[in-house]
Amino acid sequence: MNTCAACQNRMEKKKGSIDLRIRGRLFLVKNVEYEECRLCGEKVLSPEMARNLYQRIQKRQYTEESLTVPVLDCA
Repeated sequence: MNTCAACQNRMEKKKGSIDLRIRGRLFLVKNVEYEECRLCGEKVLSPEMARNLYQRIQKRQYTEESLTVPVLDCA
């Protein structure tokens, strides 16, 4: 197991959904393997998975779906 770059705690392997922001655009990635810090919640993809996802995004190999998200306004 790797250690977290943010807090140096132990990372745990998981499979689930994560969100990615690429060039200001939000992507929801489902059923992906990643490591997550048990303490701070930092999520990290393997280099191979990150390359695969970026290639799929460049080739537009994804579906467009609409989601409703809570929005907080601190004005």
